[in-house]
Amino acid sequence: MTTHLHILQLEEYDPIRFLKWWIANPLVFKLQGKKPLVWTPKAKLIYALSGGFWPLMFLALLILKPYEIINRKILKDKLRNKIVKLKQGGLKVIAISGSYGKTSVKEYLYQILKTKYKVLRTPGNYNTLFGIAKVVDLELDETFDYFICEMGAYKRGEISELCDMVKPDYGILTGINEQHLERFGNIENTIKAKFELVEFVKDHSNLVLNFGNELVKSHAPEGVVIYGQGKYKHPQDQNIEGAIKMAKILGVVKIVNEVVTPLHRLSVTRRDKMTIIDDAYSSNVDGFKKAVEYLKTFEGWRVIVTPGITELGKETGRIHQELGRLLKGLDQVILVGNNERTRGLKLGVGENVEYVDKVGEAMGKVQKTEATILFENDLPDNY
Repeated sequence: MTTHLHILQLEEYDPIRFLKWWIANPLVFKLQGKKPLVWTPKAKLIYALSGGFWPLMFLALLILKPYEIINRKILKDKLRNKIVKLKQGGLKVIAISGSYGKTSVKEYLYQILKTKYKVLRTPGNYNTLFGIAKVVDLELDETFDYFICEMGAYKRGEISELCDMVKPDYGILTGINEQHLERFGNIENTIKAKFELVEFVKDHSNLVLNFGNELVKSHAPEGVVIYGQGKYKHPQDQNIEGAIKMAKILGVVKIVNEVVTPLHRLSVTRRDKMTIIDDAYSSNVDGFKKAVEYLKTFEGWRVIVTPGITELGKETGRIHQELGRLLKGLDQVILVGNNERTRGLKLGVGENVEYVDKVGEAMGKVQKTEATILFENDLPDNY
């Protein structure tokens, strides 16, 4: 039961997505435990209502639904009122949305702004209504000058809902691509969902948009501040530029010389004679391409270890075949798992690739002791 509850939680309590997982994995009763089951009040209620019998989880979800709807409205109203009151005292809210780069831009902006102001930001990838609400409820108070809020979405209307709750004065749109296409249905829905932030912030001079992304550029209104069109030594430099542009709008002209790259986002370390490029936090099409381009700037034996990118829907095969073609010229391609994603990558590479069942097995496959290894993406247990 706990395994199935864990998967349901990883799928954000979506019964349809859970059933798809179960059909594909009917005999899985134990997980690797990359991300443990969190015994939230909701998880405890589902477990209790289902009596430990996992098929009854669906009945438990049905019973809880009316209470969730009521609780969601009460929570939004409460926190909206709190934000409005704090803004009357001088608080400014900065929202960040996009298919990729949100967390990195948020962390860089936080590092810059905190040199002059007292700043609160949503931690990690807290970017849903309940995650943001927890931060606002427990941490945000009148002592803060700025609140940086990362906003995620799986469907249209979710960012509008978040904007209605936190009332952003400023916005950053980091880029749009096929990330979560399986959930959005099509790229047009993704574009409309991400631009809900742009529509909310009426003063376009308070908006910073990544014009290095064609989908953002082609749909942007006039008068916005732009970034992303330069040539960068490191893929994260574009995210740093976006943070700097917003900081300058807010009056922080003196920019810190060094910022710390968030963990697992193209961070480079040495291990004995090997160079490790850790981009395992998550992956998307644009990020994958930039990471591979970055790997190719290194000399010597170059290796990529990747399970591919999830939630691309019907475009999974085509996109992975396209990405696979970018891997030509690398000395080793190690694919994690044998599935539609990795088969698409292999078709694109058109050469011999190696397979492992788990990321941890990849190091044993590297053929030279002096090598540069890119770890591109690491998947949660539901994949």
